[in-house]
Amino acid sequence: MDKLPDLLEIAKQAAQISGNFLKNEFHQDQKASLNKGRDIKLKIDIESEKLILEFINQNSKLPILSEESGASNDLGETYWIVDPLDGSSNYFRKIDICAVSIALIHQGEPLLGVINDFMNEHLYFASKNAGAFCNGMPIEVSHIEDAAEGTIMTGIPAKSLYSDDEFKLMIELFQKWKKVRMIGSAAIANLYVAKGKADCYEEKDTFIWDVAAGAVIVNEAGGFASLSEFNSDFRVDAKFTNGKVN
Repeated sequence: MDKLPDLLEIAKQAAQISGNFLKNEFHQDQKASLNKGRDIKLKIDIESEKLILEFINQNSKLPILSEESGASNDLGETYWIVDPLDGSSNYFRKIDICAVSIALIHQGEPLLGVINDFMNEHLYFASKNAGAFCNGMPIEVSHIEDAAEGTIMTGIPAKSLYSDDEFKLMIELFQKWKKVRMIGSAAIANLYVAKGKADCYEEKDTFIWDVAAGAVIVNEAGGFASLSEFNSDFRVDAKFTNGKVN
């Protein structure tokens, strides 16, 4: 495997190429390639993914798991994870809360993450034991220690059916917190924890490509990130905190 700083630079450049393209196209009418139930995929997701995969494949021989096209090859123990547009529904409705997200996984652990909040021209990145940054400036989590004084970010993952028990558990979780926010982009929600705008992000059955980059960034910003309950369809349970809130 190449050195982590070199791989981080590849991810940063790929995220910037894609982000510039998506920002330029933001105010154009978007066509959906899939609009079924609670899920929506845009044609521009695929176009963004193509830009990212072309750049990564030109500069790295590691396999890639991407939201739109799946796994490029046998993933092995080290591979890229790409979400070419996190917050597709926001993007479709001209809500400027969306991002490009790229991570590198080694033996099940995210080692580096890049999230391009392209509408705000904020490039977030982190790699293991090297800190977390926004446009080159260090970021850190909040110092809130009591959930009753804190803010939790969450979402409702796209699937066809939800049980009453699922919503009951969600409401029980919300009761602990002063404020609850759902913004339609897991990647941006993760960044809010990493830079101290919120104190926790928790979501069950989200996809690994939505949260892998955020896990590294939150950890390196001084927080705590847990990914568990890995499923064969790449869904996971994610819980990220500032490492202080109880």
